[in-house]
Amino acid sequence: MNLGATDEMILKAEAEMNLRFPEGLKQVLKISNGLELPGGWKLHPVFDPNEPRKTCSHIGYENTKGRWSYMDSKLIGIASGDTGNQLVLESDGSQLADTILFWDHETNKTKKWGKGFEYLIEKAKTRIDKINKQISRSIKTR
Repeated sequence: MNLGATDEMILKAEAEMNLRFPEGLKQVLKISNGLELPGGWKLHPVFDPNEPRKTCSHIGYENTKGRWSYMDSKLIGIASGDTGNQLVLESDGSQLADTILFWDHETNKTKKWGKGFEYLIEKAKTRIDKINKQISRSIKTR
């Protein structure tokens, strides 16, 4: 089962945002398009026309209509926390940086997040492995 985004979906999201995503983000999205992480974080997916309800809070939407009005325009949210804070990447106008920052919605300040894309990739792979094991068990019990 493939729950990841296609290259075409990622390219479309980049084109709509007029930004290039770092390779680490692309890798995570290709493994798992949308991901819940420990600590209440939800990684924004790219829009999937085959799954519009599951990807309605896609990265393009969250950085336009769903965006905090006072967030610096150079910051692009890649994940939302359950308290309003976000994980963001800094934009130079055409490319997103590959360092993940924690943005505090109360102070409007950022600091380097303690984890990186390697952590997100590991969590995405773990999610897919769990889903595949559940599917396998389900097939065996039929």
